[in-house]
Amino acid sequence: MTTQVAILLVILLAMSICFFTELLPISFTALMVPVMLQATGILTASQAWAGFANTTIITWYGLFIIGGAFTKTSFTKKIRTLVNRYAKGSSVRVTLIVLLACSVIGMMTSAGGTIALLSPLLLEICKDTGMDAKRLLKPTADVCNWASVQMFPIGGSIAYLMWFNSYLEQVGTDLRYGPFDFTFIKFPMWLVLVAYYLFMSRGQKLKSNAAVEELKDDAQPSRYTPQQEKIIVGIFFVNVILMVVVSMTKIVEPYLVSLFFAAVVVGMGYLNEKEAFQSISWQTVFLVAGTLPLGTAINSSGMSDWIVSLVQSMFPSLTNPVVLATAFAVLSMVVTQFMSNLAVWAVFGPIAASMAVSLGMDPRLVLAGVGVGSVICFATPMAAPAPAYAYSAAGFTMKEYLKMGWFPCVLMTIVFVLWAPLVLNWLY
Repeated sequence: MTTQVAILLVILLAMSICFFTELLPISFTALMVPVMLQATGILTASQAWAGFANTTIITWYGLFIIGGAFTKTSFTKKIRTLVNRYAKGSSVRVTLIVLLACSVIGMMTSAGGTIALLSPLLLEICKDTGMDAKRLLKPTADVCNWASVQMFPIGGSIAYLMWFNSYLEQVGTDLRYGPFDFTFIKFPMWLVLVAYYLFMSRGQKLKSNAAVEELKDDAQPSRYTPQQEKIIVGIFFVNVILMVVVSMTKIVEPYLVSLFFAAVVVGMGYLNEKEAFQSISWQTVFLVAGTLPLGTAINSSGMSDWIVSLVQSMFPSLTNPVVLATAFAVLSMVVTQFMSNLAVWAVFGPIAASMAVSLGMDPRLVLAGVGVGSVICFATPMAAPAPAYAYSAAGFTMKEYLKMGWFPCVLMTIVFVLWAPLVLNWLY
C-alpha cells in the first residue's frame, strides 16, 4: 500500500463517518472532499474541482430552472388531479403510476435528469395525496436509475453495451454481448424492484377523494397568463423531447438543450433571477460534484491497482464463474455507494473480463456482475445523481436513507446471483 492509497483511505473513512453520523452538514462534507484531495496532492486543482464542471451537473442547472417554472403553472394541477383520481386513495397506485412514468422517461434520457425535472411535481403530488415524500422519491430514484442503465438498448445504453463489448475485445475473446442480453438480465430484476417498492408503499393513509375535488376546484389564480402557461408547458415538453433526441443521436450535448430553455424561461421573465437560483437544489449539486472526483482519485492514487491485487489474492484458483460473478457483483455494489457506476465499470470491468478469460470462464457472466452490481446503488445518496437529488428533495437524514436503502441492495444482489446464471446459460 502506497502513501497516497493510505491517505485516500483516510479521506474516504472520514467522509463516510461524517456522512453517516451527520456530524457536519452533508454539503460541507462533500465540499471538503475536493479540498482534501487537492491539499494532499492526490489530485491537481483542475482534477479535484472538475465535478462542478461535469456535464451532468451543468445539465441539472437548466432542468432545475425549467422544472421550477413548470410547477408554477396550472397544468401541473391538472396532472396532480389526474394522478389523484386514478390512484383512488391508494398509495400503491400512486407509486405505480410514478414509477412507470419515470422509468420510461429515464430510459430515454437519464435518471438524474428525470428526477431533477420531475421532483417538484412529485413533491406536489405527495402534498396533495398525503403520501410520505421519502417513501415516493427514493423508490422513484432507485427504479428510474435501474431502468435508465442498460435495461433496454435505447439511448445511452447502446453506448454502454458497446463499452462492455470493448472490454471483451481487449482481453482477446471473440465472445460478445447481444443487444438484448442485459435486457434479459435486468428487466426481470426491475420487476422485482418495482414489486418490492409497491409492497413497501402499502399502508399509507392518503387524503380522501374529496381532496381531489378540492384541488380541482381550487380557484387560486395562476401567476401566468394563459398564453404564458402554454409557452412554459411547451418549453417543458419540447425540452424532454429534445433531450431524448440528443441523448440518442449525440447531435449536441444535452446540457446545451437544458441551458438554452432555462435561459428562455429567465429571459422572458417567467422566473426572476432569485427564483431561478432558488429552484436549484444546491445541496444536491455540492453532494454530487464534491464526490465525483473520488473516481479519478482512486485511479490516479493507485488504489484501483491495490484493489485488483486484493481481488486476485482472494480468488487465486477459482473455477466457478458464478462465484466469481457474485464476488464482483458484491464488490461493485459496495464500491458504487461512494462513486459513480461509470467509475466502477472503468475500474472493475477490465479486471473481471481479464480474470474470467485467464481462468477459462465465459467472461460475459463475470463482467455482468460488474455491470449489474454497479447499478445497485440504493444505500447512499453519493452512489448516483438520482439518489442524491431524492435525498435532498425529500429531506432525508443519512440514517433514514441507509435504513431504507440497504435491503434493496441485498435483495437485488441475491436476485442477480440466482437469475443471471440461468438466463445467460439459456442464451449461450
